[in-house]
Amino acid sequence: MNFEKQLEVAAKWIHANQEKFWAITGGSFLFILLIVLMVHHRETENNEAWFQLGGIQGQLMQGKLEDVRKSLDTWNDRFRATDAATYGKFMQADLLYRTSDYVQASQIYADLAQSGHPDIVRPLALSAEALSEEMAGHIPQALTLGQAFLDRYPDHFLSGPRYIAQARLLELTGDAAGAAAIYDRFILLFPQSPWTALAKIRSQGLKSRSQTTTPTMPSLSFPNAKP
Repeated sequence: MNFEKQLEVAAKWIHANQEKFWAITGGSFLFILLIVLMVHHRETENNEAWFQLGGIQGQLMQGKLEDVRKSLDTWNDRFRATDAATYGKFMQADLLYRTSDYVQASQIYADLAQSGHPDIVRPLALSAEALSEEMAGHIPQALTLGQAFLDRYPDHFLSGPRYIAQARLLELTGDAAGAAAIYDRFILLFPQSPWTALAKIRSQGLKSRSQTTTPTMPSLSFPNAKP
């Protein structure tokens, strides 16, 4: 029996047994019925929210950034209170990142990293926040956020790329010893990673540089990272 049919049967029973109903429930059933209707409406809204958000994600993947901006504005007006709201907010940050507004993107990621629901989005947001700060040229902030990620989520699937990012940032700040230590840590933790060979080269080069005045090291070359 579908939801609407159940409501119809319940309404007919109440109409036929009003005195018994009011004597037993004291009017509370209507309150319960109202909540059920609200829950049903919320479930319907949630389904529609996810459906539309999927379409917007498709636009983002196709690079239709202006269409995404307009669609998200419309989506937020209607669905900001649904279960999909966190993911809509994440997509808003992704759009800002894609349009090089790294400061605004970082602020949204920061909020999601602290209070995003479900919790699974928090490490993703924290990693994206660190990358946004790096892209904005805020290297100290990016380093702090990256270390926070590794401290909170050492076993996360993004921890490997985060180690590489930390070492690279430390190189940019001139901390060769710190960078080499992180490369060595990465080699120990991820011996089979596609980046392990590069980490070994960088670590050895950095250690050599501290002992010579004319070091020769391969140039930094890392895959482009995106949140």
